[in-house]
Amino acid sequence: KAIEKIGKDRESLTFGIDGAVVKVNNLELREKIGTTYKTPKWAVAYKYPPEKKETRVKDIICQVGRTGAITPMAILDTVNVAGSNISKTTLHNEDFIKEKDIRIGDTVIIQKAGDVIPEIVEVVKSRRTGEEKQFEMPKTCPVCGANAVREEGEAVIRCIGVECPAKLYRGILHFVSKDAMDINGLGDAIIEELINRGLISNIPDIYSLTFEDIASLKKNGKKFAQNLLDAINESKERDLYRLINALGIRHVGVKLAKSIAKKYKTIDALMNATFEELCLKEDVGEITANSIYEFFRQDQTIDLIAKLKKS
Repeated sequence: KAIEKIGKDRESLTFGIDGAVVKVNNLELREKIGTTYKTPKWAVAYKYPPEKKETRVKDIICQVGRTGAITPMAILDTVNVAGSNISKTTLHNEDFIKEKDIRIGDTVIIQKAGDVIPEIVEVVKSRRTGEEKQFEMPKTCPVCGANAVREEGEAVIRCIGVECPAKLYRGILHFVSKDAMDINGLGDAIIEELINRGLISNIPDIYSLTFEDIASLKKNGKKFAQNLLDAINESKERDLYRLINALGIRHVGVKLAKSIAKKYKTIDALMNATFEELCLKEDVGEITANSIYEFFRQDQTIDLIAKLKKS
């Protein structure tokens, strides 16, 4: 009865709770009852089911993450659930939307998964008016306009644009890493600072950085600036396989990049390779071949390579 009462009083409390604990209130008895290896035998916890509320899906928009994953997001009429005002929630991927048949304008029931993350549990189909709109995932990236691709066996749709601003930080971090162009001194904090100050907005901008640009990042930063400029210039002499790996082509790591560089010898030869030619390599399957082929057909990739050649 006490647990039920606390459950009913949940909404009027000034703090959030997700359960109730019953304890033996006699210290002598607690000693006798004892504990297991991890937990007391004289106390037991009850978890309440998540609080559910009804709201309406006003719109569905897409966000692009740092890896290029395009995630649909439901914009909701604001509703208070378990102490928080909820106005949006992730819809995970295309399959989730289809499985639950979520449409723009639908009345839905939401809860907080584990009392933390809001999620749509179900659609109240009896409330449909016929004016609801079905949602389709975009064929191009909403941020940069490059192709959005869903690979076989994957639930996620990804932007494959190499210059997509949403992927910029992660893309540069990979480009300068040890197995890629190996630019020593260009760590995550420095990259973030360069992006925030507008000093770099794409990968080739690394090669346009001036001594003054870099020195301005640190107090007494002259020595740091010179060392970083030297490291950037040294990276221009790196092997072809490092550049291939640095481009962040899906399914292409260091080992495969070495194998590809050995076969094609120049970036131009690789860019001009047909899908059939790429498939002839024994360590390249159809999915990887398609990933490489499509990557080099993107305007953003062609632009990136042209800028790198210039540098």
